[in-house]
Amino acid sequence: MSVSWNNKMRKTAGYCITGQERGGGNRYARIQLSEKVCDSADRLRDTLVHEMCHAATWLINSVRDGHGPFWKLYARKATLAHPELPMVTRCHSYDINYKYQYQCSCCKNILGRHSKSLDTQRFVCALCTGQLVLLTPAKSRAPTPFANFVKENYGSVRQNLVGQSHGEVMRKLSVDFATKTKLSQS
Repeated sequence: MSVSWNNKMRKTAGYCITGQERGGGNRYARIQLSEKVCDSADRLRDTLVHEMCHAATWLINSVRDGHGPFWKLYARKATLAHPELPMVTRCHSYDINYKYQYQCSCCKNILGRHSKSLDTQRFVCALCTGQLVLLTPAKSRAPTPFANFVKENYGSVRQNLVGQSHGEVMRKLSVDFATKTKLSQS
């Protein structure tokens, strides 16, 4: 049985595709997992167990019953076999982590998107037709020690290496930083 990642699934955590080869051949099941929704080990594990219950109903019992009695049977078996794990449930309630968020300027409704694809000049809030504004999360990070070292030393190293490319200057800075770091650690 194959398990693969699907980068097009944006709200569904996983999907079990079942079928049978032509002419009454072997039954098969494939599981697809969402790259966008299964973004932690817990979500991945829980989704995989859920989808394996779907696969079992088809491969073992030849039944496609959604979340019916056979699926519930395998969900109970999984829970009994691994009581330390959360109970297998019918549908997830994951808060999906969107990279981009848009907020309505009127009703303050927030929309999530995985890409910066929403044209705020053309699209409006579906609830109140207010203007949508892209919220840019401020990711304030302190510069790395190497970034600070480059900032402090780039000018002097560049003067010493007249005629050399930017890449050569950066290589020299990397060597100098590594040497400085080794000296400070010993």
